[in-house]
Amino acid sequence: MIKFYHRVSKGVLQLSRKLAREWCFKILFAIDAGGNTIDEAMKITVNKPLNEDIREFMLKEVNGVLEKKECIDEIIDEYCVDWELERLNIADRNIMRLAIYEIFFSDDIPLSVSINEAVEIAKKYGDEKSPKFVNGVLGAIARDREKLRHRFSI
Repeated sequence: MIKFYHRVSKGVLQLSRKLAREWCFKILFAIDAGGNTIDEAMKITVNKPLNEDIREFMLKEVNGVLEKKECIDEIIDEYCVDWELERLNIADRNIMRLAIYEIFFSDDIPLSVSINEAVEIAKKYGDEKSPKFVNGVLGAIARDREKLRHRFSI
């Protein structure tokens, strides 16, 4: 597993995976809110050259979420009782998309890390109810992970 740290070396930004994940959320948010392309969203979000490992990690995460978005959104829709996907807070929606992608498609990231970091991002970018809401939805999805893997063939 590659670990990233936050520092600048020779003008290239070195990040922790935690911060890289936060930037992935910001990229997804920019794409969802503004209809930006990945490249446009990265330019908005990241204004320094990135270490190649970080760039690869971020592109893998963002592209993965976008490629699996239909499946991920079906799962969110099912577990957000009384909420339509499009009516969810845009931050919560994209935080959960990223975490659900990791839960099902990133075997190198422990479940607890995906959920805990999603909650931390929700504390920073969501509203006051976001952390509890995100934690509850992701916790329920994590408990049903094997059932959902079978049902969605993932």
